[in-house]
Amino acid sequence: MSGTQPTAPKPIFKPFSTGKNGTGLQRVRLKRDIDAMTMAEDCPADPGAAARGRMAGGDPAGAATRPWLVMAGLVVPINIMMALDKNSFALAAPMIGHALKLDYVQVSTVIAALTWSYAIMQLPSGWLVSHLGPHRTLGWACMAWSAVTIGMPWASGFVSFLVFRIAMGTFQAADWSASVTAVHDWFAPAKRSRGNAVLLGCLYFGSTLSGPLTTQAVTLIGWRHCLHMFGVVGLVLSTLWLLVYRDGPYRGPRDDPPRLSRRAFATLLCSPRLWAIGAFYFCALSMQSFYHVNLPHYLMSARHLSYNAMGWVFALPWLCLYLSVVASGFASDAILRRSGSPFKARAVFGAAGAALSALSLEAAAYCDSNLAAITLLCVALAALGMCQVAIWSLAQGLTRRFSGVVVGWTGFWGNVAAGSMPILISRMLGHGASWGAALAVPCALGLLGAGFCLIAGREGQKPLLDDL
Repeated sequence: MSGTQPTAPKPIFKPFSTGKNGTGLQRVRLKRDIDAMTMAEDCPADPGAAARGRMAGGDPAGAATRPWLVMAGLVVPINIMMALDKNSFALAAPMIGHALKLDYVQVSTVIAALTWSYAIMQLPSGWLVSHLGPHRTLGWACMAWSAVTIGMPWASGFVSFLVFRIAMGTFQAADWSASVTAVHDWFAPAKRSRGNAVLLGCLYFGSTLSGPLTTQAVTLIGWRHCLHMFGVVGLVLSTLWLLVYRDGPYRGPRDDPPRLSRRAFATLLCSPRLWAIGAFYFCALSMQSFYHVNLPHYLMSARHLSYNAMGWVFALPWLCLYLSVVASGFASDAILRRSGSPFKARAVFGAAGAALSALSLEAAAYCDSNLAAITLLCVALAALGMCQVAIWSLAQGLTRRFSGVVVGWTGFWGNVAAGSMPILISRMLGHGASWGAALAVPCALGLLGAGFCLIAGREGQKPLLDDL
């Protein structure tokens, strides 16, 4: 009781003045940046997140594992199933085309039709995910596209197949925006590259499985029963998602959904980073679409593989991509942790992958040896894993409140390329071009995409506005 006053605890952060050169907002920004750089990974940016976690029965010990349980138990199975559904027609196309007398250009057009409707619906789907959340949007979308897969075997020609594929692309459009938003909602910023890597990995693992699984099923039970089987499994998974999935701790309050105001829309639309992200994904999917649509034909016509052998070889590049995206996610986060530079960890990393992929794919077209060509195809698709991890981390970091809209924008441009490039390649081949000449177009775009990636990541992960 000497009259001395108790010493106040020292603040963690020095206060800024509220004058011209310093505001309280700067202190908030600094704390956020330091938290990210020091890997304060489990502190939700949303002040109500911890409370929502406790209300949901959460505890500190389970907080770190719960996002991975959601990923492995719900997000992964649905995306594997989407990959199987998406690739099933392309892999069964040689049999379908032979049975229904469709030529290669018609078959390529039907395969690409899904990508066109998928691209067109990316923007409204992204808006829908931002307003309704992944729970309802993805659950009902998965149920709808699975029903279309079940109905597709009743198509009897080019036009009817075209209608079914357009419908499938329309309903599948919500999947990616919802899945990336689910990663955003469940994973802390410093862990999102790993979450994105696992998400991408499961999608490409589905593409890996689709090769041998579809060709063997088509051989054993016919392509119609194969599509029925995939559709039924999708219905089961969509029901499970609707019953079990819940919003993650990084999702904003449900009673205050984000509204895309004119100011926010104008800020987004005028951002060079937004356009660079879209352009980079356009270039990346120009190369990746070859593997989705043209690779079966390439392996059978240029490499003279049998139908069953083609299914197994088709799986090899996708397996490499699966391994690549998982490794790339952890590698990208490790670069961020060591260098403290989002530009190096996201932009330079993705640009290097785009350049390597373009050069390897073009080299594969000129190889005489099947072994060398297939090896280069694997390297080219694996390098795209670096691009995929980079692009979605950049897209998620552009805004805090409208990640679904940015993901939809990005997906739109990527799928415009994926819907156009296979048709362009098939028409060039139909007019007598070699595979090397046909693949030169997407490979040139891949090199251009490396530059767009650097532009997209030049400001790191700094959001456009604090309230955007």
